[in-house]
Amino acid sequence: AFSLVVYEYASTVARKRFADTLTSLSSSLLKNLDAQVAEMNRLSLTLIYSQPFQSLYARHLALSRSPPSAAQRIAKLENTEALIEISETVLGPNQSAPQVYIYDLRGERIGAGYYSRLIEQNVRTEPWYSAVMKAGGTRVILPPHMDPLLEEASVIVKDKRYVSLLRTFQDALLSTQGIVEVEQYCDALFGELDLLAGSSAWIFVFDGDGNQLYPYSGPLADIAALRLLADQAERRPVVTGILPGKREQQIFAAAVSRDTGWTLVIGEPAAGLTASVLQYALWISLLALAAIACSLAASYFIARRVTVPLKALHEEIEALDLGNLEAAHEGTHRSDPGEIDELRMAFHDMRLKLNESIQEAVLLRAHEKEAQLVALQSQLNPHFYHNVLQTIAIMAEEESPAAIQDLIRNLTQVLRYVSSTEGTTATLGTEMEYAESYLAAMQARFGGSLEYVVDVPDAVREVVVPRLILQPFIENCFKYGTSTRPPWRIELRGSCADGRWMIEILDNGPGFSAATLDRMGERLAARRRSADGLSPMSISGMGILNSYERLRLAFGEGTVFE
Repeated sequence: AFSLVVYEYASTVARKRFADTLTSLSSSLLKNLDAQVAEMNRLSLTLIYSQPFQSLYARHLALSRSPPSAAQRIAKLENTEALIEISETVLGPNQSAPQVYIYDLRGERIGAGYYSRLIEQNVRTEPWYSAVMKAGGTRVILPPHMDPLLEEASVIVKDKRYVSLLRTFQDALLSTQGIVEVEQYCDALFGELDLLAGSSAWIFVFDGDGNQLYPYSGPLADIAALRLLADQAERRPVVTGILPGKREQQIFAAAVSRDTGWTLVIGEPAAGLTASVLQYALWISLLALAAIACSLAASYFIARRVTVPLKALHEEIEALDLGNLEAAHEGTHRSDPGEIDELRMAFHDMRLKLNESIQEAVLLRAHEKEAQLVALQSQLNPHFYHNVLQTIAIMAEEESPAAIQDLIRNLTQVLRYVSSTEGTTATLGTEMEYAESYLAAMQARFGGSLEYVVDVPDAVREVVVPRLILQPFIENCFKYGTSTRPPWRIELRGSCADGRWMIEILDNGPGFSAATLDRMGERLAARRRSADGLSPMSISGMGILNSYERLRLAFGEGTVFE
């Protein structure tokens, strides 16, 4: 894996550097081409702006194409030789270009260089004529082509290809007088590219019109594919692909000339670079692995006496929870740095102190909760006595001594349960038994006007709740539910599902008014927001708030009270 990483890194770096080299090389080659085109351009401008040339060419136009007399023919010949001489003078002794042609617009062409003579030729029939005339004096460069006249003129230039630069020239009145053409050998113009292309490099040059300039011989490449590759090379630092006519992957770069509009694409086979990178990465990997092995061996022996005690301490910290705070033990691992042993001892001391603090907090919380429940239950007892005495007083007014006796008999059992100090909790089953005693007492009072139903499953009866949690709600059923015409019906129903239990206390009375429900909701919300243990409650409405408070203390915020 490490070798792959090294190889990938080395490959990426090598490709980037190689692509940068190709980009720099392509720019350098293109600058050389621009310089040679600029030289051809200079030759054409030097010739057409030469005063002797302008004078000789004006006389050439003044002479007839077919002089009638011998003297005129001699004059025309001498003038033509003078034009050829001035053109060859511009080319120089080293012949910066092999050939120059001057076309007039009346059907004659004068050559200077390897082909130095005047011939009849209608320039308007040339395929490039319209483009040159439309350029209006701006240079026009023709792609590589053969020159039939030079082929016949000398064996030295046999089978040569040329790139031509053409432009129109005007007289003093800016009237177009003719066209000058400067030809350059392709092997001279692209000589530097030939040297590189002879190795492993592949080079293509094409102009803005899609004409292939290099290679100037052989089959033509897919210019559309070359344009696409050139566009990719401008957008990405490293570009690989298959150049037209090649089979293997190439790493290539491209450059575009601002002067000529030519695009140069150069590519090198990626296989050779990959092999070099692979060998380099292999050596780097071997050296790195050897260094890593030595470092690991040294680090193992140096760090063992530090890491082992730290690992043991880490395992103790990971295993720490509230259930094993007392399970602290003395470590068996020792380390050279005494600070680690001191840290372990400090951790053990902290662990024991934390356990003591938690135990104290739990004990205090339990005492506080029990005290709150006792206080709430103590509040509820007077509330119950108040309701019982009020009920007996009503029955006495109705002169029902027998019903009062039955009521007192059942209420005695309820009062015994209410006044008991054996604890603050009971099962819902016990709560139901005393609730039924209370309902029986009330049935003794109301007779057939009262019906009640108790339907609570055994699973719910086993739930432990604060004592007297149901009593206030049953009392409210009689207080508010009997304001309508009998019969009155009270139902106690229980259910459990998904680990939650529910008790429903129903009556067929008119229910609470909207104002009462809003007021009760506000008081319950105030209790939920309150951070204090208890708050003052009056006898009126105390039962529901008291029950809610005790349920919240017993079961937390999971209590749902509707």
